Amino acid sequence: MKKTTIFHKIFLPIWIILLLLPILSCLIFFTAAKYAAYQTAKHDLKSMQEKLVPLIEESFSAIQNKKSTEERDPIKTFQKRITHLISQTGGYAKVAILAGQDLQIIYPRDEEIQEEIAPLLDSVLQSLSKNETDILNGTSALRATDEKDYFVNVYKVSLQTNNLRYIIAYCPISDIGAWISQANTLFLIISVILMSIVFLLTWLSMKSITNPVNQLCNEAKRIGEGDFSQIESEFSLDELDELRNSMNMMLNRLQHTDENQKRFFQDISHELRNPLMSISGYAQGIEQKVFPSDQEAAHIILKESQRLTNLVNQLLTLSRIESNISQQVTDPVCVADVLDCCIDRIRGITMKNNISVRIPPFSSDIIVQGSEEMLEKVLENLLSNAARYASTEILICVKKAQDSVIISVADDGCGIAPEDIPHVFERCYIGQNGRYGIGLSIAQSAAKKMNSRISVQNKKPCGALFELRMSPYVYT
Repeated sequence: MKKTTIFHKIFLPIWIILLLLPILSCLIFFTAAKYAAYQTAKHDLKSMQEKLVPLIEESFSAIQNKKSTEERDPIKTFQKRITHLISQTGGYAKVAILAGQDLQIIYPRDEEIQEEIAPLLDSVLQSLSKNETDILNGTSALRATDEKDYFVNVYKVSLQTNNLRYIIAYCPISDIGAWISQANTLFLIISVILMSIVFLLTWLSMKSITNPVNQLCNEAKRIGEGDFSQIESEFSLDELDELRNSMNMMLNRLQHTDENQKRFFQDISHELRNPLMSISGYAQGIEQKVFPSDQEAAHIILKESQRLTNLVNQLLTLSRIESNISQQVTDPVCVADVLDCCIDRIRGITMKNNISVRIPPFSSDIIVQGSEEMLEKVLENLLSNAARYASTEILICVKKAQDSVIISVADDGCGIAPEDIPHVFERCYIGQNGRYGIGLSIAQSAAKKMNSRISVQNKKPCGALFELRMSPYVYT
């Protein structure tokens, strides 16, 4: 799979959007503005025509019976009224009036304007000569002979007075297009400036995220190399600062685990070295005929060998449990059967030390989630530990709680020193009268494999109390 950075993953799409946004915005603006302007121009022409027709009828229908010498006065009046009408109407619409058989321009009277619209009028006349009906039927788009585009609305004067022929309302599309192009250019410039500002702010914002992330990556590499010092620098982003705090908590645990591992190797080396040195010493004594009786030396060698074997077996058990502790077991296990088996195993020790084992009655059909082997490891270590420290009695209780089954093992010994309680489950932590410091570590690891919890506290008036909380098995 192709890999990329957070910066490129987030920033690249934003950069592409920022590039496309001004272009698309300009296209949309240009299209919408052009459509709106054209619709406005058509509306202005239509409005002009609606006002011109009544004005024409009003101005000329009343003079049909007058003498010809008086006929020019209404035309001048009409021209003034058109000028006034155009100034009131505003917008894009303009008017031209053609009169006489040769269709001369009598309005507008400004010669410059007449020269300007002459190409348009030529095109209008050409269209009228070809098909008068089409151009007289509403608003039409027309290209003048000078290649300029117009909207035109041609009205044919029906009153045969004073030789008026056509009134042409027109709107220059080219002027509208030029205005739209200028506005679009200005819009594009503003969009590019805004895009540049957003681009810069986005880049700075992304850098404010990726730089701390890169710093945390470097810190993670440092941790991987065995440097467990705290990450001191704080981050402005809550999520990254929370990650930093989590990494510092992880560092504390790693440092604690590293120290425990080093102490474990030191302690286990010491525990292995003592019986090996003893075995080696007595074996050399037998070889060199130092001891008067080989039987005594052989007995010590056998005793140390058994001690060494027990220690190695416990280490192998602990390693086997912790190697796949994440694979939890949830098989149905009968508590009564496992407890009876474990009590039988320590019966020799309790009888030798005159220690009684008391178990208040409990339901024999209590079934928990776990594994018979793992539950045996837990109870065997708790019971052997209690047998080693008890004065006269070991009390074993099994009871159901709201959502768990609690198995407790208590003794009436001297209890555990308060400073030792937080460390009793650590590997090779040897308390008062302890042996190898591995048994309770095995019990805790086995409990975790069954998704259970084991705790310890001193009880009143004396002794230690271990509790194992397990989940009841639910049949489906």
